[in-house]
Amino acid sequence: MNSVPERSCWGVARWAVAAFLAGVALVYLFGGFQAAQIVAS
Repeated sequence: MNSVPERSCWGVARWAVAAFLAGVALVYLFGGFQAAQIVAS
């Protein structure tokens, strides 16, 4: 029997969303969204 509890996929999704929001906040604070648009184009 498996004694290790299965991790919920919601835990992974929560961390992914948190990391994405943190990345957006860092881009906004340090470069603004104009810099991100220049890099994208």
